Amino acid sequence: MDSWISKISKYLNKFLELGVLLLGVSVIAEILFGPNVAFFGSKVTNNLINMLNSLGEQGVAALIIVFAVIFVYRKYLK
Repeated sequence: MDSWISKISKYLNKFLELGVLLLGVSVIAEILFGPNVAFFGSKVTNNLINMLNSLGEQGVAALIIVFAVIFVYRKYLK
């Protein structure tokens, strides 16, 4: 049972790493080539800014969420 949990955990960590890398590449590609990058969709940075603005409107709850995400990110992606 522990081997299954460790395998699933490993796959989820790799999937999370891939998602973070794709997000970074899409932001850099949009900055370099404009908002209509062929493979990454359109306006990735606008979507990120809108998400951060909506978190900012929530106040303390958003701050707790951001700290929780940073904690999980640092713990599992070392």
